[in-house]
Amino acid sequence: MTTLLLVAIACYAFGAIYAIAALWQARPPYWFRLALWLMVIGFSVHTASMVVRGWETSRCPLLTYQEVCAFLGWAMAAYFLGAYVWYRSQALAAFAMPMVFLFTFVAWLLPTPGDTAAVLKFYGRTASLLTLHAVLFVFAYAAFAVLFVTALLYLVQERQLKRKQFGSLWFRLPSLDTCDSIGAKALVVGFVLLTLGILTGIIGSRQLNGVYWHGDPLEFLSLATWLIYFCVVHYRLTAGWRGRRAAWLGVIGFAIVVMSLVGIGWFNGFHAIS
Repeated sequence: MTTLLLVAIACYAFGAIYAIAALWQARPPYWFRLALWLMVIGFSVHTASMVVRGWETSRCPLLTYQEVCAFLGWAMAAYFLGAYVWYRSQALAAFAMPMVFLFTFVAWLLPTPGDTAAVLKFYGRTASLLTLHAVLFVFAYAAFAVLFVTALLYLVQERQLKRKQFGSLWFRLPSLDTCDSIGAKALVVGFVLLTLGILTGIIGSRQLNGVYWHGDPLEFLSLATWLIYFCVVHYRLTAGWRGRRAAWLGVIGFAIVVMSLVGIGWFNGFHAIS
């Protein structure tokens, strides 16, 4: 898995470089096509590395901290590629590829521990349910990463618009309406997946330990994340919240997502993994 992951990282790194360079070149199509192919190749190799890891451990490769980071990088790549196919936004890819590279690179840096008793505590008669719980969370976080990127793009463009500062980059960024549309779809997908992830976690915890709530820091962070995105969904539907306020909540929500990811490896409690 390590060698395959390193190849994927190299593809993501050069893809990110070429995608960013394409935003500043006078003739960007060639640069961006190269970046897109590198992204596709990296995603394919990354997929192969996860299949190998799953084959080696005879389980879903999503129980150690290293596996969580690798899976999240893969899920982000999948979501960003899908968003590009739908919206054809080069700027979105240029901002997204560095994030994919970062999470995958962190996964490569981390050690690959064997299955310890602490890891295998999630397995047994609730293995399928708790694995689904973890997968739902990772894909929800990937959707929120897309929302985060579009929120940043929206805020940058809005700032430039207010100051009436239009550089060459301005004309290659997606419109404010496009950013809002991509972010809205990512919000709905992420919120639904996060809600299902929390529900499957509660049910799986009850079956495994006889309790619904352990009260560890990661559970509180997950609840805080859900509440923030619930507010975004609620006010978009009832008060017509769009634009700047929704973008800032998307940024804040993803900050808590990052804290949750850090917490998986550092906080003590039921969800602490190696």
